[in-house]
Parts: sequence; structure tokens; C-alpha cells
Amino acid sequence: MANWKKKLNRELDGIVRAMPSEFAPAAATVRAEATRRKRRIFRFTAVASACALLLGILLPILIVLAPFDPNTGGVILMQINPAVRLYTDEEGDVTAVYSENAEGDMMLADSNFTSSLQGVPASEAVKKLAERALAMGFVSEGEDAVRLTVAADRSSYAEQLQSTAETSAAEYFCGKGLFVPVLSRTVPLSFFGEGKNVQQLTQQALEAPVTETERGAAATSPEQVEENYRSSLYDYAREVTDYVYRTARMKKEMLAQIEALNEQIMAHADNPRPLGIPLSYWTLKYSSGYELTEALSALIRQTDAVLSEYNARFGQDLQSTDGYLLFLALNSFYIALDLQLLEENVNALLSLAENFAEIFDPSAFLRFIAGDSTMEQTVADLFSGIGEIPKTVEEYITSSMEMLQRQADLALQENKTDFTAVLPPLSYEEYGAKLQELREQFKNFEDFWNSFQ
Repeated sequence: MANWKKKLNRELDGIVRAMPSEFAPAAATVRAEATRRKRRIFRFTAVASACALLLGILLPILIVLAPFDPNTGGVILMQINPAVRLYTDEEGDVTAVYSENAEGDMMLADSNFTSSLQGVPASEAVKKLAERALAMGFVSEGEDAVRLTVAADRSSYAEQLQSTAETSAAEYFCGKGLFVPVLSRTVPLSFFGEGKNVQQLTQQALEAPVTETERGAAATSPEQVEENYRSSLYDYAREVTDYVYRTARMKKEMLAQIEALNEQIMAHADNPRPLGIPLSYWTLKYSSGYELTEALSALIRQTDAVLSEYNARFGQDLQSTDGYLLFLALNSFYIALDLQLLEENVNALLSLAENFAEIFDPSAFLRFIAGDSTMEQTVADLFSGIGEIPKTVEEYITSSMEMLQRQADLALQENKTDFTAVLPPLSYEEYGAKLQELREQFKNFEDFWNSFQ
């Protein structure tokens, strides 16, 4: 084939040379243009092939080394009244915890609890925080809601975190038999501060103390330690005295209820009355040889329940054989206790501490509750070792964190009975229907949230 083409070209060249001269330039021009066209096609094809080869080699490298949408994790802000942030890695595990207010500080006051939030999936950490908030009395059905605000490097990841966190919190409260609305939203990452990605924000959180209390104490200048400590101690004393008011009021009411039930038992027509003397609850409970009617037994069971609740709340056993004497002593004290006068006297002590730069003296307060030795000991322990003014910032931090820890323990103790109460679980369908009813009452998310504030 190639020899044939060469032979043909030679013959054509001969013909051209034999033609008149006016045709020769035109024919030469045609051949030259054809040659140039072939060369251009070859160069274009070569360049295209080289570009395709280069793109095939470099594109996978560029995708690996320079992703267009990096994902370093997410941030979840959980608010009830306590406000706590959770930072997560790209796998959804918690890498840092950060409190935003005083109530959040109380939830994170126990370092063991705070540590338990680290390294677990965000959904599990949210459930732990929901449980902690309920245990401390920060959640009441019909009065509180939970708001989850979520951000991440990728919007798709933020939506995933939002969904799992909302479901986890709602399932926890439903399991406890409580309707607590869980509201959630996603926001831009800038909502949580300046930083190119979650990893940078997490690093900032890790470099700061977990609680606002410690951050504030650490930022105190040496010259301000005494003044700030007096203020902190005043606030703490107010929390303790408020606890005493609440506890004294509840004890007074429950002791009166126990007394009324005992009087009903003694006045009941079925009371055995040996020698004409009516028998008390405690005598009938622990004496043998008396045949009790169902009506009288029902009253005794009712008294059992109140005494069991009293013991669970306050740690004073009035139900045992020796409980009658303790009941008589406590009931006598609380009948005589004037709660209004108690409040006035304590407010006077607090006013001295606030207005005259005095250190709150718990001994003056203890004499008002000396008739209840358990309450007296509890308050003495709450003030033990924190009445001296710190000399350094480090001592101030230690004292502040000790007060925070004691306040958190007090909240857990005070709400223990309500927290451990067993209620029928709420199905997710029932929860959804109740939530929809609420949503229909409000125009937008913020109005819905603010209705619980």
C-alpha cells in the first residue's frame, strides 16, 4: 500500500511539472495546506492526551490532600437552665466539655462525672446530661424544655448530630415517664466563636477550665481575691439558707401529716385499747397479739408510706421501734419553729455579711436549727473549712470549686426522692402527639422555646 502511494505521488509530481506554470503554485499550495492540517491535528491530539494523563494522575492526589469540605467534628449546646457544650470529633465522640452558666457548673462540678462524658458518643453524653439535670432538680414536667443547638463543619453532619442528640434526650425523658419537650436546631459554626473549624474551637475549649466558676476565679487578680471571695461566700450562704427554709418547711408539713395519721389510728373505733388506752402506730406496728381489722391496717399502711418517704428524703428513721421518740422530739421542735422568724433572723445575718464586709458566721445560724441535730450537722458540714479568706488566687480557686461541689451534692441529695420515683414510661408516639400540640400553638422555634423560660 505504501509503495503504491509513493508511486502515485511521483506520477502526480511529473504531471504537475508538465502543466503550465500558472497551475503549479496552486497545486503546491494545496499540498502544503494539507501537510499543515495534519501537523495541527497531531499536535492537538498529543496535547489532549498529555492533559488527560496528567489529570488522571493528579486528581486523586488533590482529592486526598485538599478536600473541598473538611469535617473535623461538631458542637452541641444543651440548654435547660443549665447550659453545657459538647464538642465532638468527626466520628461523633465527645472530645471536650464546657459550661456556659452557674447551673451548668453545678452539673459539671463532679470531675468524675465530667470525665465520664469524654470519649463517648454524643448521644450517650446528651443522655447523661439529661439524667444529671433531672437528678439535680433542673427539670420539671410541664415547666421545662430542653434546647439543643448544633453546628458542624459540614451541614449534613450537623443535621446528623442534631437528629441523634434530640432522639437520645427525648427517649431518656420518655423512659422516665416525663413529657419534657426537646427542641433542636442547627446554626452556623460562627455561633460558637471564631475558628476555621470545629477542631480549632475544641482546642480553645480544652485550653480553658471546664466551669465558669473556675474560669472566673482564675481570672481574679491577687488584689481582688478577698472581695470576690466574700461575694462568693455570700452567694453560697444564701443557697444553703434557702435549702434550710425548703427543708424545714417540708419537714414541718410531713411531721404534721404523720401526727394526724397517728391520731386517726389512736382514735379509730377498731383500735384495741387495752385497759382503755388507745395504741399508737408504733405500738401496733411492733406488738404481737393484736388482731387488726382491714380498716385499721389500711391506716397503718398509709402511715408506713409517709414515714418511708420521710426517711428517704431526710435520712431520719422515724419508722423503727425507737422512731417514736425521735418523732416526738422533731415534731415538738418544728411545731414551735416559726419559719417566718427563721427567715428574718437569717436574712439579718446575711445582711451583716453583705453590707459590713463580715464573713458569714454559720455558728450564729446553727443555733436556729439546733432542735434538729441532722439538719444542724448537715449545715455545719456545708460550711466546714471554707470560712477563711484565701490568701492567693490558687486558694481562691480551690475554695470556689469546693463550694460548687458541695452545692451540687446538696442538690442531688435534696432531689433524690423525686428523681428515683418510678413512673409508667411515655411512648414515643404519645410524646410526638403532645409535642405537635405545643408546636401548633406557636409561630416559630424561638416562641416555642421562650414559652418555657
